[in-house]
Amino acid sequence: MVRNDGLPLIATKQIIEGGQSTADSLLAETTLLFQPVMIDLSIAKTFYDREVLFIDARDDKEYRAGHIAGSKLAPANPGEILRWATEDDPVVTYCSGGECDLSMNLANELMGEDWGFARVFVFDGGLPQWIEAGYPVE
Repeated sequence: MVRNDGLPLIATKQIIEGGQSTADSLLAETTLLFQPVMIDLSIAKTFYDREVLFIDARDDKEYRAGHIAGSKLAPANPGEILRWATEDDPVVTYCSGGECDLSMNLANELMGEDWGFARVFVFDGGLPQWIEAGYPVE
């Protein structure tokens, strides 16, 4: 869909792709984010290997059925995430991938005025892509 002036009415999904150097840049304390950043599988795995906190935005039943190893279930009150991380720590949210908006909704809430997290990333592929890659799940 395009407006009369040629700009799209709906923003296209922009996912940051890359390897180690891209992950290094994103994790640098000097990197300023003004909104959640969507990341690909490669960057998500690099973050995971560096022990960045992963938060599963799905519901309790889905979480118990399987989740990224070591990830935490998103609490009903996002402020409870402060038990596991500070507002300045990087955090990755994920859900079922594809058209699932839960992880982006949570990321936006975390970066909003109420919670003020500074570096929130959204793993676009979600749990299905993680499992397909053979990465650790519980």
